[in-house]
Amino acid sequence: MKNRILKVFAQKGILVDPDALDALTKAPDAMKCVNHILDDPDRPLILTKDDVENYLTCQPKARPKARAEEPKTEPPAADLMPGEVKVVKDITGGSTCVGNVIDFAKLFNDRYLTLRKLLQKRRELSGLVSISKAKKVQRDVRFVGIVNDARETKNGHTMLELEDEDDKVQVLLMKGVKRSADYYINDEVLGVVGSFSRDGDIVVAKEIIHPDVPVNSGMTPNGSRSVLAFVSDIHVGSTEFLSEGWNRFVSWLNKDPAAEEIRYILMPGDLVDGIGIYPGQEDELLIEDIYDQYQELAKLVSNIPKRIKIIMMPGNHDAVRLAEPQPALPKEVESMFDPGTIFVGNPCYLEIEGRSVLAYHGRSMDDFVGNVRNLSHSRPEEIMKEMLRRRHMAPIYGERTALAPEQKDYLVIDKVPDIFVTGHVHVCSIGEYRGIKLINASAWQSQTGYQRMHNQIPDPCKVPMIDLGSGKMWVEDFSS
Repeated sequence: MKNRILKVFAQKGILVDPDALDALTKAPDAMKCVNHILDDPDRPLILTKDDVENYLTCQPKARPKARAEEPKTEPPAADLMPGEVKVVKDITGGSTCVGNVIDFAKLFNDRYLTLRKLLQKRRELSGLVSISKAKKVQRDVRFVGIVNDARETKNGHTMLELEDEDDKVQVLLMKGVKRSADYYINDEVLGVVGSFSRDGDIVVAKEIIHPDVPVNSGMTPNGSRSVLAFVSDIHVGSTEFLSEGWNRFVSWLNKDPAAEEIRYILMPGDLVDGIGIYPGQEDELLIEDIYDQYQELAKLVSNIPKRIKIIMMPGNHDAVRLAEPQPALPKEVESMFDPGTIFVGNPCYLEIEGRSVLAYHGRSMDDFVGNVRNLSHSRPEEIMKEMLRRRHMAPIYGERTALAPEQKDYLVIDKVPDIFVTGHVHVCSIGEYRGIKLINASAWQSQTGYQRMHNQIPDPCKVPMIDLGSGKMWVEDFSS
């Protein structure tokens, strides 16, 4: 019974206190109470024993009230008002997954078909066929498949197993062949140009082709005078939260003329430190209740000038499901913030003053570092380039990045953005790849014990920015 209850709550992103679990299992009709909790739109994110007792008597416990509204002030002058922010695509309100095998099959099938459409536009793959048809042709072939397995042979060649909707095949990539120096990872989608071996069992590849983004001229000037700033991994509630650096940043926004053109702040995840995220976290929490963490964040954000439009996205520390794609923060959290705050899912495509922005918290960076040689948390822009080459933000299934089995793969980079932003690794970095502006936002937390154990050195209190008119990027430092 306990395992069944835990599984039901886990699917809805609800944590259960051990005492609460005991109280539920002792109830006369435990599953009826579970259903009553799940049907409550104001249900808690962390279920306590008191919550259970209240639900058993059909009297749900009142959740923390939203922060009292501040006195209304006169709106800023029209020429200081930010333009419209359009949410082009995210998972919020559109989740359909149940979690069965069929859903996972639909997820990977959607990934394969979406990326196949991109690959078939490549000149090198003109005339591509399915794997089953390629086996019948037994000559020069072109096909697309998803990687089941990638390994290096004892002679230094690369052996890949690829499959499509109907069949699978072994592909041998010899040393010295074009793209042979690349690193291939499970569950990515590739194009193959090659020919079958004499026995017809293996395709000897002449070329391996990633979906990749096209080379473009970048952000041509569009007349906008607005600046977009990026503030990630704030981790409010942690003992390591850098309040002095944050205060310097907010003071600068309010007083420095150099900040007057900032019209937007995008916050790509880990807004608060959360609870139970990593071993020993409880010893590094200044605020132990996640609702209180968000209340404190709301207080901190309320000091940002009202001329600035704030866009908030969750990360793996926030109060949403861990599996990606993640929906926007729940309504009970949103109600704590100014009504003008925009809440989006992770990842999310946005359009801001004519610029396409792809925002992703970046949890999968851990998997890229663990599977692709020469990648490092200290150089996130290189990891972002690999995501763009594969046209996928989190291709690997079954490692540190949990994937929700949605019928559509929201982590495919199906549209080429002008700006690609991530966070997660607590390092500030800016760069460019094929005309796309790359930004990894900094953090507002000093090194934790967990980071120390993994030799991760943060680069906190820095704010990367981009001029939406010209595409110029720079970093403002508030670390001292």
